[in-house]
Amino acid sequence: MNYKKLANFILFIAGWWMALLYGNAMALIALFVVLMLHFILWRDVRDIFVILGFIFCGFAVEWAFMASGVQDYRSNLPPAWAICIWAMLATTMRYSLSWLINKPLWAALVGLLVAPAFYINSVQFGPAGWGRPMWECLLAIALVWSLLAAFLSGVLVPLVEQMEPADGGVS
Repeated sequence: MNYKKLANFILFIAGWWMALLYGNAMALIALFVVLMLHFILWRDVRDIFVILGFIFCGFAVEWAFMASGVQDYRSNLPPAWAICIWAMLATTMRYSLSWLINKPLWAALVGLLVAPAFYINSVQFGPAGWGRPMWECLLAIALVWSLLAAFLSGVLVPLVEQMEPADGGVS
């Protein structure tokens, strides 16, 4: 892994912890910093489409988790900190997690195994709670993220990869 990809992953993890531990205001600041540094490092406007796709998917998934009782955010809408995490995750898809592009089975396995750990942390360290028994929530999260990761890896990101860069090349 090269240094830019490592920095990309570290920025996501740092932003994720900031959002989780300090709430909406810090999540927005962390997102701003992550996005600014991301576009300084990569300078590819196609990433905007991945980020927007993740924001829309994230809002829908988090809302569905709330509606079904998987997550309890104690609000009527998904919190800004959770959506910021989705946007920050999007910055990794074409870079530090690029090894998953066009490999939906591997992406599904990663989603199945890794996503529940992130949600456990959001309950353990953050303002989220379980709306149902923990095992039901983790099973739902694992299954949804498995399918979602396969879709993002096999459809959304490859579509963006096929787009022509606005500047004629990717740096």
